[in-house]
Amino acid sequence: MNRRWLIAVLLLPCLLLCACAPKETVSPYADIPKPTAVITMENGSTMTFTLDPASAPNTVSNFISLANAGFYDGMKIDYVYPTYFLRSGDPNGDGTGGPGYTIDGEFSENGYTLNKLSHERGVISMCRLEDDYHSAGSQFFIMQSTRLEYDGKYAAFGWIEKSDAESLRTLDSLCGMSLDKSYRPLVRQTIASIRVDTKGYTYEVYKYGEETAEK
Repeated sequence: MNRRWLIAVLLLPCLLLCACAPKETVSPYADIPKPTAVITMENGSTMTFTLDPASAPNTVSNFISLANAGFYDGMKIDYVYPTYFLRSGDPNGDGTGGPGYTIDGEFSENGYTLNKLSHERGVISMCRLEDDYHSAGSQFFIMQSTRLEYDGKYAAFGWIEKSDAESLRTLDSLCGMSLDKSYRPLVRQTIASIRVDTKGYTYEVYKYGEETAEK
């Protein structure tokens, strides 16, 4: 038998098995209770978010880890882009800071297909460098309005419930601050704390850039 045909015959069962193997289309987090995050501002106002580990498991895990360790406590609202979003989570306060590592971007342009969340009003999503899909760390943005052009480009990972009038009022108040020419609030509001109720579940973060690397 011709050698090339022999190789093809030997490979055929493997190819058929690969073709028939089911692809994962449902997150293992789909059936567990969703964590709840509360951002409390220094003035006592709050925003409550439902986080979605089924859509963005590592992004949610990272946010939980940072928030419950107190990483965000005392940080400011750094930038507000009127009618678009507000931005925070930078320990340097100028768009350059992070936690000392980065995480994968869980969005479709990065080949991740389970995240179907849209950047609607009240959605929280991760900042990243424009040319680096693996550069998210701690900075996040919260949508004041719906901007679907961000879908698939950034890792949305939670939302304010549409019925939560208090959280939406806080969001609108923060987005209504007076700004300088660089879109920085003239009087920068402080985050007193961010805490996440994990509903009894444990979340593990996979990171880049630390000496102990993966976890």
